Amino acid sequence: MKKTLIALAVAGAAVATGVNAGELYNQDGTSLTMKGRVEGILSLKDGDASDKSRTRLGFLGKQEINDNLYGLGYFEGQFTSQDGSVDGSKSVNKENGTFESRYTYAGLGGTYGLVTYGKQDGVLTPLSDFTDIMSYHGDSSVKKLTVLDRVDNQLKYAGSFDNLNVFAEYRFADRSDEDQNGGVYTDNKQDGYGLSATYALADIGVDLGLGYGAQDDDNQIVATVAYTLNDLYLSALYSHIDYDAAGADNYDGYEVAASYTIDKTKLIATYNYGKTNDTSVNNLALEVAYYFQPNFRSYVSYNLNMLDKGDTYKDAGNLKTVSDAGEQDEMVVGLRYDF
Repeated sequence: MKKTLIALAVAGAAVATGVNAGELYNQDGTSLTMKGRVEGILSLKDGDASDKSRTRLGFLGKQEINDNLYGLGYFEGQFTSQDGSVDGSKSVNKENGTFESRYTYAGLGGTYGLVTYGKQDGVLTPLSDFTDIMSYHGDSSVKKLTVLDRVDNQLKYAGSFDNLNVFAEYRFADRSDEDQNGGVYTDNKQDGYGLSATYALADIGVDLGLGYGAQDDDNQIVATVAYTLNDLYLSALYSHIDYDAAGADNYDGYEVAASYTIDKTKLIATYNYGKTNDTSVNNLALEVAYYFQPNFRSYVSYNLNMLDKGDTYKDAGNLKTVSDAGEQDEMVVGLRYDF
């Protein structure tokens, strides 16, 4: 994985500190930057169209406390367009879109790293970023446990030491404030923890990653490797989950990704395969992206779904069957502006 991506992940606010982040204010040790994107996305499945357009907007505030300590806060929201209902009960294109709070966290950082609390990426995200390189598709078989993905109520540490980056997290169980047990507070028992690290062998263009985490006696391990040579990028990921639930089969997921840049055109391919007792993920995604400018691109992405209708598999102990919709391929045409 590219060093810049690793450094941004360690900073704890990758989406707000990239090359396109705009500084709104900087004075007396206080700064505020903004970053976002607007995407127009047309999705086609089985000949039918759907509008998947989205807008993301993030703000990073940073306050210098002294030479060795600073505080920060980050918020990012996503607005998604939404068509009118297909049953005709609402006028097409008149229904309100949806809003999602993607990140809301604050923390303290210094010489030895950054500690943050709130809704933020889990420790496996720096590893899944090795293969999550497409504009829309891909990254479908790592299958992170909930506490190891982007989640709230999470305390996290991130530190960078030369070519080594380390991450640690603890996700607290959610308290219920409803009086369900004679006035005694209860929680949902969904606590968990995780550890991960990435290491760059800069001289040969190789990056390595390894992570482990647990939730409710389920546990997961992820290993990644990437190789960069000029305009060529290759990466691979392995994910394994041991489920504790009765009747649940262990899960193994594999992802490989490749990209090659020719002038302003980037060619990308990813293959995702996941298996419990039967295959649950099996797809090949291909993308061609053209960068008019570094912050404005067009792309066409095609996801070839190799599952068949009627296929059955277990997901955390639950038997599932692939439907007609679940076996369809998807083509996406997009325009993306970053700011």
